Amino acid sequence: MSLFKSNKIYLDSETVSEQLRSSRQAKKLKLSQIAKKLNINEKYLAALEKGEYKKLPSGVYGKNFLREYALFLGLAYKKLALDFETEISILEPKKHKELFSKQVIKKYYLLAMPKILKNALIFLTICVCFVYLGYRVNKIISPPMLTIASPLADLNTNENSLQIVGQTEAEARLMINGQTVLTDKNGNFSQIISLKDGINIITITANKKYGRGNTIIRQILVKDE
Repeated sequence: MSLFKSNKIYLDSETVSEQLRSSRQAKKLKLSQIAKKLNINEKYLAALEKGEYKKLPSGVYGKNFLREYALFLGLAYKKLALDFETEISILEPKKHKELFSKQVIKKYYLLAMPKILKNALIFLTICVCFVYLGYRVNKIISPPMLTIASPLADLNTNENSLQIVGQTEAEARLMINGQTVLTDKNGNFSQIISLKDGINIITITANKKYGRGNTIIRQILVKDE
């Protein structure tokens, strides 16, 4: 006498495609009738029944077709959807792995994008600060602008005085022959100087607080009449 009693273990071995096909055949329906009723292309319903999932549209469309078809046949869609996912993962593991990888990479880039933009903004701000700082330092240490409108060049005259007219930078200190000359808010200046007989050396110098100065020299020859 046997000490053990054997029990049958029932396994639901039907695939999704087999469940769909057997259910339709049990209801004695044609694919063309169901396709027309659900407004789904017959080739997609046929692909579901044959397990040719590669022929289904990508994304959620294939799952939507399965859901509509399963509900129409009165099948439990949630369980069918799980079986569908399992079958796809077995039949197309590489494709699913690649899809998952792409989704992870896409998510990573979406998460990393704000950080990239933030770092780019910080880098741009630093660059702008360095450019501005360089501009300011150059402006401080570079010689000030200085132009002489009159006299334009060395000249001969019989006058005993001469008007010096020109322009420099507003913040520069202007000196003519060692004497400070005031400028207006735009750096314009005008100064009359006395001349002596013979050669007169006129030295016009503009200086900033820091940096090199800018000097222009005019030679004026005074002749006796």
